[in-house]
Amino acid sequence: MSLQTIGKYGYNLCVMRILTGKKWREGYLDYHRHTKGYRIQVLGFKNLEKLEGVYHTRPKSLRLLWNYLPVVGIEGLITKTWSRLREERRNEKYVSCGIGKIIETGEIVGFVAPWHPALPERIVLPEELIFKIDAIPELPKDTILYYPLTKNVDSSLRWNDKGKWWSDARAWSIQSGIKISDELRTKLAEHAKKEITETDWQAARRIEAANPSPVAETKGENTPSGGVLFGYGNYAKINIIPYSKPFVNIQAVHEIDPTQIFLEQGIKWWDSAPLPRQDEKHDVYFVATYNHAHVPITLHALRGGAYVVVEKPVAMDYEELNELEKTLQTAGRKLFIGFHKRYGIFNKLALQDLGAQYGEPISYHSIVYELIQPELFWYNWPISRSTFFANGCHQIDHFLHLNNFSKPTNFDIKLLRDGAVEVWIELENGASFTTTFSEKGTSRVGPRDLVELKVHGRNVRITDAIKYQSEDDSKIIRKKRIFKTNSYKDMYRTICKKIAENGEGDSIESVIISTKLMLDLEERLQKMKSWGDRYERAKEEFWRYSSS
Repeated sequence: MSLQTIGKYGYNLCVMRILTGKKWREGYLDYHRHTKGYRIQVLGFKNLEKLEGVYHTRPKSLRLLWNYLPVVGIEGLITKTWSRLREERRNEKYVSCGIGKIIETGEIVGFVAPWHPALPERIVLPEELIFKIDAIPELPKDTILYYPLTKNVDSSLRWNDKGKWWSDARAWSIQSGIKISDELRTKLAEHAKKEITETDWQAARRIEAANPSPVAETKGENTPSGGVLFGYGNYAKINIIPYSKPFVNIQAVHEIDPTQIFLEQGIKWWDSAPLPRQDEKHDVYFVATYNHAHVPITLHALRGGAYVVVEKPVAMDYEELNELEKTLQTAGRKLFIGFHKRYGIFNKLALQDLGAQYGEPISYHSIVYELIQPELFWYNWPISRSTFFANGCHQIDHFLHLNNFSKPTNFDIKLLRDGAVEVWIELENGASFTTTFSEKGTSRVGPRDLVELKVHGRNVRITDAIKYQSEDDSKIIRKKRIFKTNSYKDMYRTICKKIAENGEGDSIESVIISTKLMLDLEERLQKMKSWGDRYERAKEEFWRYSSS
């Protein structure tokens, strides 16, 4: 639907309603209707299970805030807290089933909603989660029948945790790339039909739904120039938006979750599509969405002559990397990668204290403790590759950066019994690298890491990106402490200042060397885990839905 359909004052008009708490709130975007999706107007909705283990969440406590204070500072603490509070609506997701009307055809169908708010006015689902129902219960006009999750009506009471009929579909998303098998589809349809039939819909809560909201995947008067942000998550709220403001005017946002839409000051246009519209054009693209969407968005931007600031990992396989390299050769140096360790003040101090020149062989040794990922977190999707691939790339890129991207000559990766990963790398300039990367770390304040740099008999130790100490055989040369958010601030302000001045982005060679090395290591790791086939199937399934 065109923006004109929403009206001149798009922000003030309701485009979709969502039940938040006990209130029917207005102003949310529709879910994007993908190629294989059907937009369904909800007529009856029954929550089956509140989803846990989908997001990283923190308990609300003064002790936690006190723990964060010396790590991020008062400004960072306020920003982080405000961001988390704004995400409470996003975090409240349910597995549900119900009855609805396909908007385009008018057909009444049953459905399973595996990852949605307590009650949305409309949903978009693929055909695998939609089925015909023979006996349609009596449905009042201009009303949605709704069963919240309570002890009296909780279907999960009739099954144990392993026996819930919807278990294999919990938190499923088209973004996951996971195929819904024919067997699972049949199982879901059979049990959902039974659930719908046995439910006393006349006893359900009645939500007034007269005058349905206009269908809209975009919100705002027009598509503005300037900057666009893909992925309006916590990271973008606390880093990208505030730190880019002095130099780049972000006026448009793409976000697939309707509950994430907020009237951020300066944002004129919202879009629920995961990828750019075909004719969409902006000056600067900030890409902070799911890993598998990084390259498609980046290619679109570069081919349109725009700058791109993309989060790691850049490319998910060699095919994407080859396509990116070809595009960069034509577009020029307009790509920046969000490797914040390249921009920290510790780099300058380390080179001074080690008595080394940029590119001189610097040995790099690290231990990384990543947070344990929630069970249903998107890092566990096969299309996302491994946690090491997504986050271990920081240390490897930092090592390459300090050694001026000298080419790797030898490397290997090992998978230990407890799931930890060990990596060693040798470079053409003589530098060496080792790391132990554990996915089972614990922390009150986030991931932990210890980095040691060695050259000329001197040593630099960087702990958790906040504490710095350099020393030689006889004395401590320097100690320094910073807030963890400083490197992100330095990164975005440095990058955005370059963009404002029409400067050059990362060298093509650095992009290729860093990305290819990570892909090489990931390929070896996947063979150990037998993930290769799962990733290829997931990639194929994602593009089956997304191609349009």
